[in-house]
Amino acid sequence: MEGADRKVKRICVITTCRSDYGYLYFLMKDIELSPKLQLQIILPINHHNLDSILSEFDCTYITTEVKSIRDYGHFYSECLKTISDIKPDMVICLGDRWEMLAAATAALLLNISIAHLHGGETTTGAFDDEIRNSITQMASYHFTATEQYGLHVMDMMSDKSLYYQNVKKSKIYNVGSTGLDWLTRTRLLSKHELQKRVAVDLNEPFIVACFNPVTKELPKTEYQIGQFYDALDKLGGQIVYIKPNSDPCSNIIYKTVENNTKWWMVDNLDHLTYLSLLQYTELMVGNSSSGIIESPSFNIPSINAGNRQNGRIKADNTFTCPCETEAILSTIDRAREWNGLIGKCDNPYGDGKSTERIIKILEEI
Repeated sequence: MEGADRKVKRICVITTCRSDYGYLYFLMKDIELSPKLQLQIILPINHHNLDSILSEFDCTYITTEVKSIRDYGHFYSECLKTISDIKPDMVICLGDRWEMLAAATAALLLNISIAHLHGGETTTGAFDDEIRNSITQMASYHFTATEQYGLHVMDMMSDKSLYYQNVKKSKIYNVGSTGLDWLTRTRLLSKHELQKRVAVDLNEPFIVACFNPVTKELPKTEYQIGQFYDALDKLGGQIVYIKPNSDPCSNIIYKTVENNTKWWMVDNLDHLTYLSLLQYTELMVGNSSSGIIESPSFNIPSINAGNRQNGRIKADNTFTCPCETEAILSTIDRAREWNGLIGKCDNPYGDGKSTERIIKILEEI
Protein backbone atom coordinates (compact mmCIF):
# COMPACT_ATOMS: atom_id res chain seq x y z
CA MET A 1 0.00 0.00 0.00
CA GLU A 2 1.23 3.49 -0.82
CA GLY A 3 0.72 6.91 0.74
CA ALA A 4 -2.00 7.34 3.35
CA ASP A 5 -3.29 3.78 2.85
CA ARG A 6 -0.07 2.23 4.12
CA LYS A 7 -0.34 2.07 7.90
CA VAL A 8 2.91 0.22 8.71
CA LYS A 9 5.81 2.67 8.89
CA ARG A 10 9.20 1.54 7.62
CA ILE A 11 11.90 2.49 10.14
CA CYS A 12 15.50 2.14 8.95
CA VAL A 13 18.11 1.87 11.72
CA ILE A 14 21.77 2.64 10.97
CA THR A 15 24.30 0.67 13.02
CA THR A 16 27.98 1.02 12.21
CA CYS A 17 30.01 -0.79 14.88
CA ARG A 18 30.09 -2.09 18.46
CA SER A 19 29.84 1.42 19.95
CA ASP A 20 26.25 1.94 18.77
CA TYR A 21 24.93 -1.62 18.44
CA GLY A 22 24.33 -2.12 22.16
CA TYR A 23 22.39 1.14 22.29
CA LEU A 24 20.25 0.17 19.29
CA TYR A 25 19.68 -3.53 20.01
CA PHE A 26 16.40 -3.34 21.96
CA LEU A 27 15.14 -0.54 19.75
CA MET A 28 15.57 -2.78 16.72
CA LYS A 29 13.97 -5.72 18.51
CA ASP A 30 10.92 -3.68 19.50
CA ILE A 31 10.52 -2.08 16.08
CA GLU A 32 10.47 -5.57 14.63
CA LEU A 33 7.83 -6.66 17.15
CA SER A 34 5.57 -3.65 16.67
CA PRO A 35 2.52 -4.24 14.42
CA LYS A 36 2.71 -0.58 13.37
CA LEU A 37 6.39 -0.56 12.39
CA GLN A 38 8.61 -2.44 9.95
CA LEU A 39 12.32 -2.74 10.68
CA GLN A 40 15.02 -2.08 8.10
CA ILE A 41 18.74 -2.12 8.93
CA ILE A 42 21.77 -0.65 7.17
CA LEU A 43 25.24 -1.65 8.34
CA PRO A 44 28.73 -2.12 6.93
CA ILE A 45 29.72 -5.67 6.08
CA ASN A 46 32.63 -5.54 8.58
CA HIS A 47 30.30 -4.69 11.50
CA HIS A 48 31.55 -6.21 14.76
CA ASN A 49 28.19 -7.91 15.37
CA LEU A 50 27.43 -8.96 11.78
CA ASP A 51 26.75 -12.63 12.47
CA SER A 52 24.37 -11.99 15.37
CA ILE A 53 22.49 -9.33 13.39
CA LEU A 54 22.07 -11.67 10.42
CA SER A 55 20.78 -14.43 12.66
CA GLU A 56 18.40 -12.26 14.73
CA PHE A 57 16.82 -9.82 12.30
CA ASP A 58 14.89 -10.35 9.10
CA CYS A 59 15.31 -7.10 7.17
CA THR A 60 19.03 -6.42 6.85
CA TYR A 61 20.71 -4.51 4.03
CA ILE A 62 24.51 -4.70 4.00
CA THR A 63 26.77 -2.05 2.49
CA THR A 64 30.51 -1.88 1.89
CA GLU A 65 33.35 -2.30 4.40
CA VAL A 66 33.97 0.77 6.56
CA LYS A 67 37.37 0.67 8.26
CA SER A 68 38.52 4.29 8.45
CA ILE A 69 37.48 7.85 7.68
CA ARG A 70 38.77 7.27 4.14
CA ASP A 71 35.71 5.06 3.62
CA TYR A 72 33.31 7.92 4.39
CA GLY A 73 32.51 8.46 0.72
CA HIS A 74 31.93 4.76 0.06
CA PHE A 75 29.54 4.48 2.99
CA TYR A 76 27.66 7.61 1.95
CA SER A 77 27.32 6.30 -1.60
CA GLU A 78 26.08 2.89 -0.45
CA CYS A 79 23.61 4.46 2.01
CA LEU A 80 22.31 6.74 -0.74
CA LYS A 81 21.69 3.76 -3.00
CA THR A 82 20.26 1.50 -0.29
CA ILE A 83 17.94 4.09 1.23
CA SER A 84 16.71 4.91 -2.25
CA ASP A 85 15.98 1.22 -2.87
CA ILE A 86 14.24 0.32 0.42
CA LYS A 87 12.33 3.63 0.74
CA PRO A 88 12.04 3.98 4.54
CA ASP A 89 9.66 6.46 6.15
CA MET A 90 12.31 7.36 8.71
CA VAL A 91 16.02 6.78 9.28
CA ILE A 92 17.32 6.48 12.86
CA CYS A 93 20.88 7.64 13.59
CA LEU A 94 22.61 7.53 16.96
CA GLY A 95 25.32 9.73 18.35
CA ASP A 96 28.31 11.26 16.70
CA ARG A 97 30.21 8.74 14.58
CA TRP A 98 31.40 9.95 11.19
CA GLU A 99 29.66 6.97 9.56
CA MET A 100 26.37 8.24 11.00
CA LEU A 101 26.97 11.62 9.38
CA ALA A 102 27.36 9.91 6.01
CA ALA A 103 24.09 7.99 6.48
CA ALA A 104 22.21 11.06 7.72
CA THR A 105 23.41 13.11 4.75
CA ALA A 106 22.14 10.44 2.37
CA ALA A 107 18.73 10.39 4.08
CA LEU A 108 18.53 14.19 4.06
CA LEU A 109 19.23 14.40 0.32
CA LEU A 110 16.55 11.78 -0.32
CA ASN A 111 14.07 13.80 1.75
CA ILE A 112 13.66 11.02 4.35
CA SER A 113 12.83 12.03 7.93
CA ILE A 114 15.68 11.53 10.40
CA ALA A 115 15.38 10.66 14.09
CA HIS A 116 18.52 11.34 16.11
CA LEU A 117 19.43 9.64 19.40
CA HIS A 118 21.88 11.18 21.91
CA GLY A 119 21.86 14.66 20.40
CA GLY A 120 22.60 17.83 22.37
CA GLU A 121 25.63 16.33 24.12
CA THR A 122 29.05 17.92 24.34
CA THR A 123 32.50 16.39 23.88
CA THR A 124 34.84 19.31 23.38
CA GLY A 125 37.97 17.21 22.97
CA ALA A 126 36.75 15.48 19.82
CA PHE A 127 35.28 16.49 16.48
CA ASP A 128 32.23 14.47 17.60
CA ASP A 129 30.56 17.77 18.55
CA GLU A 130 30.57 19.03 15.00
CA ILE A 131 29.33 15.69 13.66
CA ARG A 132 26.64 15.30 16.32
CA ASN A 133 25.38 18.84 15.87
CA SER A 134 25.30 18.44 12.10
CA ILE A 135 23.06 15.39 12.43
CA THR A 136 20.90 17.30 14.92
CA GLN A 137 20.40 20.05 12.35
CA MET A 138 19.36 17.46 9.76
CA ALA A 139 16.95 15.61 12.05
CA SER A 140 13.23 16.21 12.55
CA TYR A 141 12.90 14.05 15.67
CA HIS A 142 15.27 14.07 18.63
CA PHE A 143 15.47 11.46 21.40
CA THR A 144 17.80 12.95 24.01
CA ALA A 145 19.38 11.23 27.01
CA THR A 146 18.80 13.99 29.57
CA GLU A 147 16.61 17.06 29.94
CA GLN A 148 19.64 19.34 29.71
CA TYR A 149 20.67 17.79 26.40
CA GLY A 150 17.13 18.31 25.16
CA LEU A 151 17.48 22.01 26.00
CA HIS A 152 20.74 22.10 24.03
CA VAL A 153 18.91 20.71 21.01
CA MET A 154 16.15 23.23 21.48
CA ASP A 155 18.75 26.02 21.47
CA MET A 156 20.19 24.71 18.22
CA MET A 157 16.73 24.56 16.67
CA SER A 158 15.84 28.09 17.81
CA ASP A 159 16.28 31.24 15.76
CA LYS A 160 14.85 34.72 15.87
CA SER A 161 13.88 34.34 12.24
CA LEU A 162 10.15 33.56 12.00
CA TYR A 163 10.80 31.92 8.63
CA TYR A 164 13.36 29.55 10.16
CA GLN A 165 11.01 28.65 13.03
CA ASN A 166 8.23 27.81 10.62
CA VAL A 167 10.49 25.63 8.49
CA LYS A 168 12.29 23.81 11.29
CA LYS A 169 9.52 22.24 13.37
CA SER A 170 11.54 19.64 15.20
CA LYS A 171 10.17 17.36 17.90
CA ILE A 172 12.35 16.87 20.98
CA TYR A 173 11.77 14.04 23.46
CA ASN A 174 13.80 13.39 26.62
CA VAL A 175 13.75 9.58 26.81
CA GLY A 176 17.04 8.66 28.52
CA SER A 177 19.82 6.52 27.11
CA THR A 178 18.83 3.28 25.38
CA GLY A 179 22.15 1.78 26.49
CA LEU A 180 20.71 1.37 29.99
CA ASP A 181 17.79 -0.75 28.79
CA TRP A 182 20.01 -3.82 29.08
CA LEU A 183 19.91 -3.43 32.86
CA THR A 184 16.12 -3.70 33.03
CA ARG A 185 15.49 -6.10 30.16
CA THR A 186 18.17 -8.74 30.56
CA ARG A 187 19.75 -10.80 33.27
CA LEU A 188 23.44 -10.08 33.41
CA LEU A 189 25.74 -13.10 33.47
CA SER A 190 26.59 -14.64 36.80
CA LYS A 191 30.23 -14.77 37.80
CA HIS A 192 30.32 -18.47 36.93
CA GLU A 193 28.78 -17.88 33.49
CA LEU A 194 31.00 -14.91 32.77
CA GLN A 195 34.19 -16.70 33.80
CA LYS A 196 33.73 -19.07 30.84
CA ARG A 197 33.87 -16.11 28.45
CA VAL A 198 36.74 -14.05 29.82
CA ALA A 199 40.47 -14.44 30.38
CA VAL A 200 40.73 -12.71 33.76
CA ASP A 201 40.18 -14.26 37.17
CA LEU A 202 36.89 -12.78 38.35
CA ASN A 203 37.68 -13.70 41.95
CA GLU A 204 40.59 -11.23 41.89
CA PRO A 205 40.40 -7.43 41.33
CA PHE A 206 40.52 -6.27 37.71
CA ILE A 207 40.16 -3.00 35.82
CA VAL A 208 38.37 -2.30 32.53
CA ALA A 209 40.34 0.13 30.36
CA CYS A 210 39.74 1.77 26.99
CA PHE A 211 41.47 4.73 25.39
CA ASN A 212 40.36 6.26 22.07
CA PRO A 213 42.04 9.02 20.04
CA VAL A 214 41.23 12.57 21.10
CA THR A 215 40.42 13.74 17.59
CA LYS A 216 41.06 17.44 18.25
CA GLU A 217 44.47 16.60 19.71
CA LEU A 218 45.73 14.05 17.18
CA PRO A 219 49.38 15.26 17.22
CA LYS A 220 49.42 14.36 20.94
CA THR A 221 48.09 10.81 20.44
CA GLU A 222 51.46 9.06 20.81
CA TYR A 223 52.26 11.00 23.98
CA GLN A 224 48.79 10.48 25.46
CA ILE A 225 48.63 6.72 24.91
CA GLY A 226 52.20 6.50 26.25
CA GLN A 227 51.16 8.23 29.47
CA PHE A 228 48.00 6.13 29.74
CA TYR A 229 49.91 2.89 29.08
CA ASP A 230 52.56 3.74 31.66
CA ALA A 231 49.90 4.44 34.30
CA LEU A 232 48.27 1.05 33.78
CA ASP A 233 51.65 -0.66 33.67
CA LYS A 234 52.67 0.89 37.00
CA LEU A 235 49.29 0.06 38.47
CA GLY A 236 49.77 -3.63 37.78
CA GLY A 237 47.12 -6.25 38.42
CA GLN A 238 44.58 -7.60 35.98
CA ILE A 239 43.61 -5.34 33.07
CA VAL A 240 40.84 -5.89 30.54
CA TYR A 241 41.95 -3.61 27.69
CA ILE A 242 39.34 -2.88 25.02
CA LYS A 243 41.02 -1.75 21.81
CA PRO A 244 40.03 1.60 20.25
CA ASN A 245 37.53 2.41 17.53
CA SER A 246 38.36 3.39 13.94
CA ASP A 247 39.03 7.08 14.52
CA PRO A 248 42.14 8.71 13.04
CA CYS A 249 45.37 7.67 14.81
CA SER A 250 43.81 4.50 16.27
CA ASN A 251 46.76 2.67 14.70
CA ILE A 252 49.13 4.50 17.06
CA ILE A 253 47.19 3.21 20.05
CA TYR A 254 47.10 -0.31 18.61
CA LYS A 255 50.87 -0.34 18.13
CA THR A 256 51.50 0.86 21.68
CA VAL A 257 49.43 -1.82 23.41
CA GLU A 258 49.36 -4.77 20.98
CA ASN A 259 52.41 -6.61 22.35
CA ASN A 260 51.41 -6.49 26.01
CA THR A 261 50.92 -10.09 27.10
CA LYS A 262 50.03 -9.25 30.72
CA TRP A 263 46.67 -7.68 29.84
CA TRP A 264 43.63 -9.34 28.28
CA MET A 265 43.35 -7.51 24.96
CA VAL A 266 39.86 -7.40 23.47
CA ASP A 267 38.92 -6.33 19.94
CA ASN A 268 35.22 -6.65 20.59
CA LEU A 269 32.85 -7.80 23.34
CA ASP A 270 29.17 -8.46 22.92
CA HIS A 271 27.15 -6.00 25.00
CA LEU A 272 25.91 -8.58 27.50
CA THR A 273 29.44 -9.79 28.26
CA TYR A 274 30.71 -6.21 28.49
CA LEU A 275 28.03 -5.07 30.94
CA SER A 276 28.42 -8.26 32.95
CA LEU A 277 32.11 -7.42 33.35
CA LEU A 278 31.19 -4.01 34.72
CA GLN A 279 29.23 -5.54 37.58
CA TYR A 280 32.41 -7.22 38.85
CA THR A 281 35.16 -4.76 37.92
CA GLU A 282 36.94 -2.66 40.52
CA LEU A 283 36.84 0.45 38.34
CA MET A 284 36.92 1.80 34.77
CA VAL A 285 39.66 3.98 33.33
CA GLY A 286 40.04 5.66 29.94
CA ASN A 287 38.04 8.09 27.82
CA SER A 288 35.10 6.06 26.55
CA SER A 289 31.56 7.45 26.82
CA SER A 290 30.61 4.17 28.51
CA GLY A 291 32.65 5.25 31.52
CA ILE A 292 30.24 8.14 31.89
CA ILE A 293 26.88 6.73 30.74
CA GLU A 294 26.81 3.12 31.97
CA SER A 295 29.22 3.13 34.92
CA PRO A 296 26.95 5.02 37.38
CA SER A 297 24.38 2.21 37.19
CA PHE A 298 27.01 -0.19 38.57
CA ASN A 299 28.18 2.12 41.38
CA ILE A 300 31.77 1.74 40.23
CA PRO A 301 34.31 4.58 40.04
CA SER A 302 35.24 5.73 36.55
CA ILE A 303 38.41 7.64 35.73
CA ASN A 304 37.98 9.91 32.71
CA ALA A 305 41.49 10.70 31.44
CA GLY A 306 42.07 13.68 29.17
CA ASN A 307 39.75 15.93 27.20
CA ARG A 308 37.83 13.62 24.86
CA GLN A 309 34.64 13.57 26.96
CA ASN A 310 34.84 17.13 28.31
CA GLY A 311 31.40 18.69 28.52
CA ARG A 312 29.34 15.56 29.14
CA ILE A 313 27.08 15.43 32.18
CA LYS A 314 28.87 13.26 34.74
CA ALA A 315 27.59 11.42 37.80
CA ASP A 316 29.34 11.46 41.19
CA ASN A 317 31.27 8.29 40.33
CA THR A 318 33.25 9.96 37.50
CA PHE A 319 36.69 11.42 38.21
CA THR A 320 38.30 13.54 35.50
CA CYS A 321 42.05 14.09 35.29
CA PRO A 322 44.73 15.08 32.76
CA CYS A 323 46.09 12.30 30.59
CA GLU A 324 49.35 12.19 32.54
CA THR A 325 50.71 9.07 34.21
CA GLU A 326 50.95 10.42 37.76
CA ALA A 327 47.61 12.26 37.51
CA ILE A 328 45.87 9.05 36.43
CA LEU A 329 47.43 7.05 39.26
CA SER A 330 46.56 9.62 41.94
CA THR A 331 42.99 9.88 40.60
CA ILE A 332 42.65 6.10 40.78
CA ASP A 333 43.66 6.30 44.44
CA ARG A 334 40.94 8.93 45.08
CA ALA A 335 38.39 6.86 43.17
CA ARG A 336 39.16 3.79 45.26
CA GLU A 337 38.53 5.81 48.42
CA TRP A 338 35.18 6.96 46.98
CA ASN A 339 34.28 3.38 46.19
CA GLY A 340 34.68 2.41 49.81
CA LEU A 341 32.49 5.24 51.11
CA ILE A 342 29.60 5.71 48.68
CA GLY A 343 26.51 3.56 48.24
CA LYS A 344 24.17 3.83 45.29
CA CYS A 345 25.06 6.33 42.59
CA ASP A 346 22.26 8.12 40.71
CA ASN A 347 22.56 7.82 36.93
CA PRO A 348 21.52 11.03 35.10
CA TYR A 349 21.11 9.08 31.85
CA GLY A 350 17.85 7.38 32.67
CA ASP A 351 16.02 4.43 34.15
CA GLY A 352 16.41 1.73 31.52
CA LYS A 353 13.02 2.30 29.86
CA SER A 354 14.08 4.48 26.95
CA THR A 355 13.18 2.09 24.14
CA GLU A 356 9.64 1.72 25.47
CA ARG A 357 9.19 5.49 25.24
CA ILE A 358 10.71 5.74 21.75
CA ILE A 359 8.54 2.96 20.32
CA LYS A 360 5.38 4.63 21.61
CA ILE A 361 6.43 7.90 19.98
CA LEU A 362 7.33 6.21 16.67
CA GLU A 363 3.98 4.44 16.58
CA GLU A 364 2.08 7.66 17.21
CA ILE A 365 3.98 9.90 14.76
